[in-house]
Amino acid sequence: MLEGRLAVVTAGTAGIGLAVATRFVAEGATVVVTSRSAASVEAAVTRLGPRAVGVVGDAGSVEDLARLADAVARLGRKIDVLHVNAGRDVEPTPVSSLTPEKFDAVAGLTFRGTVLTVQALAAHLADGASIVLTSSIAGTNGGPGHAVYNASKAAVRSLARTLTAELGHRGIRANAVSPGPTRTAGFDAFTGGSADVEAAVVAQIPLRRVGLPEEVAAAVCFLASDESSYVAGIELTVDGGMSQV
Repeated sequence: MLEGRLAVVTAGTAGIGLAVATRFVAEGATVVVTSRSAASVEAAVTRLGPRAVGVVGDAGSVEDLARLADAVARLGRKIDVLHVNAGRDVEPTPVSSLTPEKFDAVAGLTFRGTVLTVQALAAHLADGASIVLTSSIAGTNGGPGHAVYNASKAAVRSLARTLTAELGHRGIRANAVSPGPTRTAGFDAFTGGSADVEAAVVAQIPLRRVGLPEEVAAAVCFLASDESSYVAGIELTVDGGMSQV
């Protein structure tokens, strides 16, 4: 579905990002993956194979994003698929205890970084390119203790609409994918390894299981490909029905 195309996946060395990069490579794309960790980038490129390119950098840093844009430019090709996946949360913190530092740590990457990533790479997008932003069902569920993360993910979902309106004249589509609980290191950190906590989460999911990164990657691949050529500005939820019923 992506034969011969160039894709960029931020935070593409672990979890959902690595699953997306793996799927893109399997579909025939050349993939640029990013991470703040040089070791993670090296390991991911080794795993992904010869059609993978690694760039070390923080997706929330203007300087690092400029270096990413330069690295893409040196490939001599336009970007066909941009998957903006970087984001973070911190330990549960009620609004009454929220500090400016915690606010900036979450919103600075999850939303500001998403906007700045698209801005930095917009000139390198091919006409007809696909942008896929990682939002979350957290953007609609209002879970206590995660106000900044929840609001940032809602903003990411909104951004897909605005980008479609601004870039649609170039045939560029922007969509959001919103995962629910997914079997990643982030989910393990959320449960703290507690079987009881995981069981409580699973009880809220109609399909009665946690999702897999590969299942989210399949949804991202659909939005990235020509199979979704008339799909723009939407939120595709991948949560086993958790937020839907």
